[in-house]
Amino acid sequence: MGLSPRPTAHLGRWLLLLATIWLPGTACDAGTLTYNDFSSPAGLILQAYAAPFEGHLRLTPAISGRGIGGAWLETKRPVKNGFETTFQIQITDKKGYGADGLAFVVQNAPTPRLGWPGCNIGFGGLTNLLVVKFDNYHGETPEHVAYDEVAVLAASSPATILWDGVATPIASVTNGVAFSDGRVHTARIVYVPGNLQMYLDDMENPLMTVYVNLARVMDLDEGWAWVGFTAAGGADWQNQDLVSWSFASDDIVTLPSRLMTQLNSGNTPGTNAATPLFSAPSVPAPETTPLVRDRAFGYALPWGIGPGFQIEASTDLIHWTTLTNAAFYFRDPDSTNYNTRFYRFFSK
Repeated sequence: MGLSPRPTAHLGRWLLLLATIWLPGTACDAGTLTYNDFSSPAGLILQAYAAPFEGHLRLTPAISGRGIGGAWLETKRPVKNGFETTFQIQITDKKGYGADGLAFVVQNAPTPRLGWPGCNIGFGGLTNLLVVKFDNYHGETPEHVAYDEVAVLAASSPATILWDGVATPIASVTNGVAFSDGRVHTARIVYVPGNLQMYLDDMENPLMTVYVNLARVMDLDEGWAWVGFTAAGGADWQNQDLVSWSFASDDIVTLPSRLMTQLNSGNTPGTNAATPLFSAPSVPAPETTPLVRDRAFGYALPWGIGPGFQIEASTDLIHWTTLTNAAFYFRDPDSTNYNTRFYRFFSK
């Protein structure tokens, strides 16, 4: 884990929404920025110990004392009206438990900045940013608990400092998540105003869909911001590699046929026509863009609530039924059957 300072953690609760559709297709606009490998880092700003290594971009090496790195596109990109990014990551050569993780970061500052190393994964200690983190180190408990986590974070305001592990994530998923096993894993993030979808390996089914509006959680530079990656280690460390990366914003993308059918009943299954995902400049972007999602309620557990706790649900605060507590979140498939639903946690 890292050795960097952080404020005292507090209890927090956040909503986890699981989507049921595949939104993005393949970016087809000529302006899409694509790195099939990183033999040449041209067009990137590299910070600290980030450097090309055998075709990869090694954000941090598995070497003690070199546990921080950052990589950014060399110019700000438009993000307010939507973006789509796909990248491959690989974590290898863990020392100790391996630490601490890496993150995709949207940041607005005069120049891209790095935060604290260790448990803050290179973004903690900064302001005015949105983060999707890939965290494989969770050693704050008396006994280390090994699991991989994908989470979306933003501070309570653009001027508020974001500390990893202290800020309540907008969403967090651990169950069935694996990316620190030494293999190459593919992630995709799609943002349309009001919603962000995150995919990991399975490009048909999003890992999570969360409500977030960049225009509200960040102060943008007329809709533009830096986009890139941070990574860090501490007392334990690991190789944290970016294998490939593409980024597109305000571009035309190809939507899959089954989403096309949902959006336009006149299209027949199998149609793969190019359709604008992001708003055209002449058309104001809507405040929010609702996505089809699984309506079953899920809830990421507060800090300190783990598998040793039993979770119960009730519609009247008198009669309670036990729910399944899988890893560090639960899901209630019966939630849509009631107008009101209460939950409680207590130790077994």
